[in-house]
Amino acid sequence: MATMIRAGIRKRIFLGVLLLSLMPGMVLAAGESRKQEKKREKEKPELTKRVYFGGYLGLQFGTITDIMLSPMVGYRFTPRLNAGVGFTYEYYQDNTWQPKYTTSLYGPRVFARYLVIASFSNILPINYNGGIFFHVEYEALNMDDNYFGNTTPSPGEGGRFWMNSVLLGGGLRQPISRTGSINFLVLFYVGDNAYTPYSNPIFRIEFSF
Repeated sequence: MATMIRAGIRKRIFLGVLLLSLMPGMVLAAGESRKQEKKREKEKPELTKRVYFGGYLGLQFGTITDIMLSPMVGYRFTPRLNAGVGFTYEYYQDNTWQPKYTTSLYGPRVFARYLVIASFSNILPINYNGGIFFHVEYEALNMDDNYFGNTTPSPGEGGRFWMNSVLLGGGLRQPISRTGSINFLVLFYVGDNAYTPYSNPIFRIEFSF
């Protein structure tokens, strides 16, 4: 028993020494990263450097064929806050119906995001410049009432309607250049509309440059 207690004490002492030895490095790394970030925030980039482009592409084949293209343009108000607009077009084909039922979805979207953690190297003693951001989005999709508004598609009948959606979530930002990045998003549709094309959670891989 005494041996086990002494072993436990040694482990706690070892962990304590380890944390104390790492702490100066963590504080120094965080301090240097914050200084660099503050320096970038003081710099006022040109208008052309504040504007960025990007978007995402979705592909699904099989029983349901779903091809989505959503380009976007954004504006960096600060190094942490940006917002933008985009347009989504989606080709949708349901192969379970005979004949196959095809339709299109399209519409604009606006979004805003805030970089909560600009770089993990700011808070952890690691050399990783990825960050975490919050994301909010409003989207209006024009959808086919023949398919999304009814349980049974009826070609040649009905019309189209607008589906308004609010998406909330966040993601991981992985820089690939000074201004470009790959963003991995996890979003959730907020609402209870039975006609929404979304199923929570919503995953996206987005590129910006």
